[in-house]
Amino acid sequence: MGGVWLVTASSAMAGMTVITLTDVAKARLDALSFFLAAFFAISWLVKIVWNHLAKSLTMLPRLDYRRALGLVFLSGLMFYVVLTMISGARELLTPGAWEKQGVGYRMREGAEISLSKDERRAAIAKLRDSIWAYAKTHDGDAPASPFAAGVDAESWRFPGGGMYCLMPGVKPGGGREVLVYEPSAAGGRRFVILGDGSIEDRDEGKLKRQIEDRLER
Repeated sequence: MGGVWLVTASSAMAGMTVITLTDVAKARLDALSFFLAAFFAISWLVKIVWNHLAKSLTMLPRLDYRRALGLVFLSGLMFYVVLTMISGARELLTPGAWEKQGVGYRMREGAEISLSKDERRAAIAKLRDSIWAYAKTHDGDAPASPFAAGVDAESWRFPGGGMYCLMPGVKPGGGREVLVYEPSAAGGRRFVILGDGSIEDRDEGKLKRQIEDRLER
């Protein structure tokens, strides 16, 4: 009881030493308390929903509260690992644009893309020339990936960070389908290389629909 009194005491007589939590420690204690309360409440809800489903699906075993706690903990841990991996992959795709913060990453201040349209067009035109040169010696096929043998990997690097994206199954030399497009780091309207070799820009919505239509085939 003496320890609780020391922590919770709000006033003292002159000359008495009072031990209290700092504002930061109090905020962290409040956050931890909220997290634990939410964790226990969610586990309780999982137990109820699981056992309700188990009445219809006999293959599901009954779940007690202890096992519900373990299930919620393992599920949270799995999502944490997956999100951490995604955060790391984002750093690899846009090197220099992100800085490490704890176990994750955040956008580096001043890392916004500041390339002009002419610079972006010139860069993607260089990539187009590289793809067409590759196709001449590979039966008209585009490279399977930016790291295929005989490919200039540097030409696939978007100047603003990341790599150009290749649409699978599209051959250079004809048609109006999107063959290559800029990564999302370009922002706004993105330049694309079409199958006939022309370079155009596309708004985000139209480009997304074209990509989805191609992938559904």
